[in-house]
Amino acid sequence: MATEPIDPHVDPPPAQAEPRPEPKPEIRREDVLQLSWKLSRWPNQPPSPEAFAATVRRLSQARRIGYLDHGDFRFETRFKEMGRDVFDMYHVLEDGIVDGNIEAGKKEGEWTGKMVAPLEGTSRKMGVVPIVVQEKRLLIKTVEWEDR
Repeated sequence: MATEPIDPHVDPPPAQAEPRPEPKPEIRREDVLQLSWKLSRWPNQPPSPEAFAATVRRLSQARRIGYLDHGDFRFETRFKEMGRDVFDMYHVLEDGIVDGNIEAGKKEGEWTGKMVAPLEGTSRKMGVVPIVVQEKRLLIKTVEWEDR
C-alpha cells in the first residue's frame, strides 16, 4: 500500500460544504395578533386581550383618537384639575394592561375594554375605556381612577 507523497506547495482540494438548511419563516407576534383580531369579528367572539391591547397601542401611537362627550367631560374636569394631561392618557393606552372583559360595542366592528396603568407621582391607577372602531380609530368612552 503505497501512499502518494504530500506536496506542501500544492493546495488541498476544497472541502465539500454541507448545504445549509433553508431558514424557517419568521413568525412575528404582531402577525399573530393581527390574525387573532381578524378571526374575531363582531358579533362572534371578542379579540384576545393581547390583540385588543396591541390594536389600542397602535391606534394611540398614531393618535387616531376621538372622545365621546362623557369621556371628554371626565378628562377635562376630574383629571385636569389634579394636574393630569393627555399624555397620562396616552401612557395608559400605550403601556397599560387590559382589565376585565372585552365586549362588543353598539355597532358592528366595535369592541370595548378597559386599559389600566399606574401613573407616575401617584399611588393610584388610571383607567381608560376605549372603543376600537373598525380597527381604524379609538373613541374614549370614559377616564376613571381605579380605587380597588
